[in-house]
Amino acid sequence: MQRLRGIVDVPGSTGEEIIWSIAKNYQKIRLRAKDPSLVRAAKRIAIRAIIDRTLRQLGPTKMPTVKQLVDYRPGVEGEIEISSTLDNVASPEDMQAGDIVLERKELKHIACVLMIDASLSMTGEKLAMATSSIAVLAHRLKGIEYAVVLFENKANTIKKMDREADMEKLLGDLLDLNAMGYTNIEEGLMAGLRELEKARTPNKIGIVVTDGNYTMGHDPRQLAALFPKLHVMMTTGLDAREDVCQGMAHYGKGQMYEIKNYEEMPRVLYRLIKTFHLRLHQRGGRSG
Repeated sequence: MQRLRGIVDVPGSTGEEIIWSIAKNYQKIRLRAKDPSLVRAAKRIAIRAIIDRTLRQLGPTKMPTVKQLVDYRPGVEGEIEISSTLDNVASPEDMQAGDIVLERKELKHIACVLMIDASLSMTGEKLAMATSSIAVLAHRLKGIEYAVVLFENKANTIKKMDREADMEKLLGDLLDLNAMGYTNIEEGLMAGLRELEKARTPNKIGIVVTDGNYTMGHDPRQLAALFPKLHVMMTTGLDAREDVCQGMAHYGKGQMYEIKNYEEMPRVLYRLIKTFHLRLHQRGGRSG
């Protein structure tokens, strides 16, 4: 730890502050450290710090469930629904396994594609923090298929909808990425739409993280209308285009949220997905 602090100025006095500072300064450590083993150690610390911080920012998580009645069969779990079961039984002597009705609490499956602006202002720990939000949610909540698309002058799908991914490797790869200068939101949205087409559930949502200031490609607002639901997390700054972000949310039948700090992302993302779940249950949306 002392060797790492000697390479860059790592503020903080507590162990937690020091570890998070190493995560935020990983890019500098990677460029300045001459010892590869030191870079590997810093990377492991950064990955763990990002996952732990995401979990703390999320806090308790719970998705709404719907109660469903199903006929008993071997391997199906649930509580016996007394009233419905008794309706099936002519007399106690004639009761059979097929008469039993179970009550199950089911979580509706959803598919989410997270599209992240990876242009010049984005550093590795910001990308990793953004991606860990959806990765941790999917791991903790189950029932979530997800894809991650990074875009700058072109789009790069780093986690496909129909593929499993190791969370630590995914975050490690993001930490080593070098951000580019151009922003092609149109390419990012198109890649996101392609990933949603692979989803096994009809309950689909897109979330794009950007300042809205596209410097390549066409105006992305009309393309947003092709999403079944598209929310926008607008990163604030001097170059932010609120009109573009609001327009994408409007055409995408979603909402726009301002993000001043990337550490806000886990809670905002959780709130978005939880609200999506609630509305599915309220309108009786199909389960995947």
